[in-house]
Amino acid sequence: MSRVEELTKELTEAITDSCEYKRFKEFESEVMKRPDLKRALDDFRRENFRMQYSEDTGDVLSATQELEGHFADIRKQPEVEGYLAAEMELCRMVQEICMSVVEAVDFNMDFLQ
Repeated sequence: MSRVEELTKELTEAITDSCEYKRFKEFESEVMKRPDLKRALDDFRRENFRMQYSEDTGDVLSATQELEGHFADIRKQPEVEGYLAAEMELCRMVQEICMSVVEAVDFNMDFLQ
């Protein structure tokens, strides 16, 4: 196994051993106990993802307010808010790791200019 592979394995273990990941899994476990809640949460997450990554750059503020309004009842559930907060925290941690790696590696992207 190469050094990079070994360190990748260590990093993966560090992530899954982190407080952020454990917190996320705890909230996930709570949500999974209620299939109707999980389904509604997934609907919210799916629509939020589509909105954020859509090429349609229309009225984002109105779209966000509409999405929030449509899912307001589910967002009031403590396990949903906890899940979404934990998911965001975990995603930010993984994004920071990715950005650190990308910034450290010189891909010589001058050809794009």
